[in-house]
Amino acid sequence: MKRLYFLALLFFCATVSQATVWMVTNSGFTFSPNVITINLGDTVMFNLPSQHNVVEVSQATWNANQNTSNGGFSLPFGGGMVIPSAAQTYYYVCQPHASLGMKGQIIVNNPNGIQDVSSSAIGIKLNPNPAKSSVQVFTGIPASQSGTLAVYDITGKLLIRKERFSSNQYLDVSALKNGIYFVEITSEDFTRTTKLVVAR
Repeated sequence: MKRLYFLALLFFCATVSQATVWMVTNSGFTFSPNVITINLGDTVMFNLPSQHNVVEVSQATWNANQNTSNGGFSLPFGGGMVIPSAAQTYYYVCQPHASLGMKGQIIVNNPNGIQDVSSSAIGIKLNPNPAKSSVQVFTGIPASQSGTLAVYDITGKLLIRKERFSSNQYLDVSALKNGIYFVEITSEDFTRTTKLVVAR
């Protein structure tokens, strides 16, 4: 049943977007492959036995074969799905087996036509994400200012544009098909982009 779930989820991910789905399994106490290089918008599926989980850690923790989470992604025992939200290197471990060197890296490149996704404090947060019909957008723009909001598909095509968009507003995404999109906020001082997943 678990394998059927993963195959169904893999099929769903492959059909709702043009992004690539990468599979990570394990060989004993190592992830296989333990280093992958993907593009922003790609999905990483972890298909693991019940004694292994996946937790994002800092580079220092990863180098030391330790297992303290940095507050990033965390998958339960048996695995699951990760959709990285920034072009950077992600370090992860299996918490029970990190001391044995069970760790890996996801190196995320930025594809052409889509601006860098910022991990700075002034960024964009979406709630909920994945979204069904609407999403609340926290922009990091001061309350006295507004910016321009744009939503692009994974090819860089502009789908939605809202002028004078301020933080904490709701965005209607009911017209978007299931898939991966990029939400960009532009103000006088900065441009920030983050990923939105629409799944109904």
